[in-house]
Amino acid sequence: MSDKTPPPLASLQELKTALQLAVGLELSTIPVYLTALYSIKDGHNTEATQTIRGVVMEEMLHMTLAANVLNALGETPSVEPVVFRGKHLQPIPSYPMTSPLVSGIGELKLRPLCPEAVNGFVAIEHPLHGHARMADIPLGTCLYQTIGQFYEAIRTALKDTGICKDADFKHSNQVPDTQYYGGAGHVIEVKDRASAVKAIETIIEEGEGLPEVKLHDKAKTVTDDDRLRNGWQMYSHYARFRELQTGRRFRSTQTAAEEPTGAMVLVDYSAVHPALHVPRNGDTEGGAESAALIEFDLAYTQLVDDLYRVFSGGAKDVRYTLPTGDGAVAKPALPRAVHRMYALKYMAVALMRMPNPASPGHTLCPRFSYVETGDREKLRTIADEQREVNR
Repeated sequence: MSDKTPPPLASLQELKTALQLAVGLELSTIPVYLTALYSIKDGHNTEATQTIRGVVMEEMLHMTLAANVLNALGETPSVEPVVFRGKHLQPIPSYPMTSPLVSGIGELKLRPLCPEAVNGFVAIEHPLHGHARMADIPLGTCLYQTIGQFYEAIRTALKDTGICKDADFKHSNQVPDTQYYGGAGHVIEVKDRASAVKAIETIIEEGEGLPEVKLHDKAKTVTDDDRLRNGWQMYSHYARFRELQTGRRFRSTQTAAEEPTGAMVLVDYSAVHPALHVPRNGDTEGGAESAALIEFDLAYTQLVDDLYRVFSGGAKDVRYTLPTGDGAVAKPALPRAVHRMYALKYMAVALMRMPNPASPGHTLCPRFSYVETGDREKLRTIADEQREVNR
């Protein structure tokens, strides 16, 4: 056990690499939350649906903020592996995932909405990932004990003129706030040191990097940025998931460290598709089930590529062919990626309604497996052949 403070980021390049990993870290939680969200049967668990969907949209905001800071420092967000403090790390997650970067979050699993899944959400978002003290979190072979430590290292480096000079910040390849919607907060276009620090602090205050001291603030502490137009208050991810976990809302006078004692939050864990996640190459060979899983993986891969295309400073408008056959039209890339995420829901729900032939009583579960470029055509061909055989 250890509560040793990790060494600070030592150079501008190390800061850039950490930001690459920050984009991937925010991405890594999204499939975990989406699996639970998509497992909810239509017409049920409306409060849980609203909570999870709001958090997912804010995780996409956090990805965008980290990417904007990285772009401002002249580095392009990328899906390619990086070397960080002697470790070869992959920004794009695969599941189940044990983070080589942050030990405290434990293993990230894809599960339908269930008590174990919600407990995992709370652990991810808790400042100490569910532990009572920093010293209780084993570091193992990881570089940080908590996500908060990781983001604090980034914030400290951004403030350090010995790491990055004022001239290193440029208003370059920024995703504008006009392309974000669906959750609390705003995209910050980074043009200087102050806006870079503000972007990282937004991630910290809304999400997984929440400082431990914030547990002693009122759980429903919100700013104007935390309110949606319909009046819904989007307070910290930890507090919102804690309400799902306990089945109670926080009272306005309670701190985040307390047990919520307010109005009931009804969660019906029986109104959920009993999906069972099986990693790629672990499912049964052939059949319509395998084809559907492959097709989902390819659609998810396209979503990730769309997001990184936006973040990389490429075209902010992407041309898509209309299903009516009327030709290609330009669509703003980030909203289009968000729409693609919603479209994944229908593929995911279809999977979750298909019986799992290898596990009676369970259904299939989306794998959220990113497919490398060289494997995509091969997998498309396999899926097409499997569909043809089962016609």
